[in-house]
Amino acid sequence: MQLGTVKGQERIVNALTRSLAANRVAHAYLFEGPEGCGRRTTALALIQVLFCTQPVNGDACGSCPSCRKLATGNHPDLQLLSPLPDKRDISIEQIRELQQVLSLRPYEATRKACLIEPADRMNEKSANALLKTLEEPPGHAIIILLTTQADLLLATIRSRCQHLRFSPLQDQVIEELMQLNGFEPALAAELAPLAEGSMERALTLESEGDESKRRELLACLAQADARQISTIFDAAESLSSGREETLILCTLLISLVRDLLLLRTVGQSGVTNRFLAAELSAEAVRFSPENIMAALELVLNTRRVVQGNANPKLALEHLLLGYDRLRKGI
Repeated sequence: MQLGTVKGQERIVNALTRSLAANRVAHAYLFEGPEGCGRRTTALALIQVLFCTQPVNGDACGSCPSCRKLATGNHPDLQLLSPLPDKRDISIEQIRELQQVLSLRPYEATRKACLIEPADRMNEKSANALLKTLEEPPGHAIIILLTTQADLLLATIRSRCQHLRFSPLQDQVIEELMQLNGFEPALAAELAPLAEGSMERALTLESEGDESKRRELLACLAQADARQISTIFDAAESLSSGREETLILCTLLISLVRDLLLLRTVGQSGVTNRFLAAELSAEAVRFSPENIMAALELVLNTRRVVQGNANPKLALEHLLLGYDRLRKGI
């Protein structure tokens, strides 16, 4: 992946291109943005430029041995750091091992590079251990932290990185990328708005199954009744099947509640879940504009706490209770 071919993040690409041209690449970056917006692709493209032995017009050539090794994930000077398969957090032992690797001279490239993803999975001990490297970085190392939510990181970590915020991809960019990945133009046009700015989501969308899940979620919202607490518990039980699944549900809920807000304030314009127009309209009229805005903030906060360490089922129960109270204006 060459930096110049990254789609939908021109502002970020231009900033990095200027830094490369001026030889002012930072030793540490924090790439923040939603899943599937191109953070990882951009990070690897930046590293490819730095590792390339035959750059062309300030970008990677894509064909030298270094570029080919990066393309296959086999470059000895690139370290990828994520939680171990059976762990939730990145451990302090992993950070110490990384520090040892970064202290050594590069094998083939002019520098070493490391991607930490998701960076918000560092616990306090591992994050504090990384601080030493960020404060006194090896001159040949570049560290890129990837996260969907930078405020989950220690402030001291954020302050020692150049912070670049990635935007969700525009629908037309997703549509173009989907076609490049083999989707028929008509299907790409139908699914792109449902991807919510995420190419990762777009590539895994199965129209019928995804529509069924959104329909089920809206039905759970519509039927939740705080006066019949069993409806809350039953809905949370049926929806919650683990932290990662709950985070996906929260993203879908954000899409649905955002559409409710649009219907309650400006009408059909901009609504994403158009196949649910009738159901969404029936639900939207049950809210005041102020309370549907509060409901959207409630869903966003639920996603934040689940990204932390909250119990997913309890978080969903709290969400459904709060949602119904806002709907009733109590």
